[in-house]
Amino acid sequence: MTQLKTILNLNSVDVPALVCSKEIGNSVIINLHGLDVSKEVNIIDMDRLEEAGFWSVTIDAPHHGERDDGYLDIMRNANKREAYFMFLSIIQQEATEVTDLVKFYKSQGKKVAVYGISMGAYATYSLMMINREADLFAPFMGNPDFRAKGNFIYSLPEISGPIDNCDKIFPANMFIVNAGSDDVVDPEGARRFYKAIKPYYKDNPEKLEYLEYPESGHLMRPNDWFDAWDALIARLKREGF
Repeated sequence: MTQLKTILNLNSVDVPALVCSKEIGNSVIINLHGLDVSKEVNIIDMDRLEEAGFWSVTIDAPHHGERDDGYLDIMRNANKREAYFMFLSIIQQEATEVTDLVKFYKSQGKKVAVYGISMGAYATYSLMMINREADLFAPFMGNPDFRAKGNFIYSLPEISGPIDNCDKIFPANMFIVNAGSDDVVDPEGARRFYKAIKPYYKDNPEKLEYLEYPESGHLMRPNDWFDAWDALIARLKREGF
């Protein structure tokens, strides 16, 4: 299968992207990658989606891939708290850019799903706070609690996550995957978020799907990973993507 390189102008920024060469149907799946990698790691997911009958696009996150500008090197050498704020800046910038992408595809009459893994899941959660036009949000192994661990007076970015704003999230359509033994992203945040937001969906339980794989770490066990993907594809088909 073939992906075509392109440039998307998002929030007045030229963003390198890959799109499936053959546009299928009237929907699009936006793929957001993790930290320290690039859009190319999502090619396998794009192929998987195309095999299942879906058209997709992936972009380089700010400061990643073709957008590398040394920011990540500075972030690696910063102290833990400074590095975390730099991380939050990345996900919030990406969420703003993806808002433009969602609006563009929605203006074409397409159904839009946003899938993100790890840092991309954080960006997906951040997107839900600023724009809920997407028809499905699918964060895999991200934390909807943006507050850093520690005895801090929390900043505005740290209390801007979904867990602190459940009343603003409903009725977003969600498919959440959590790795129960994740040693990179704290899995407790997604657990608490699901517990907190579930009452809002009591009359629409089909809109909130939460899958947790207790024995999987951040690099999920293959059987768990493929099970989660099978469930995501089933959800997409069920909802007419």
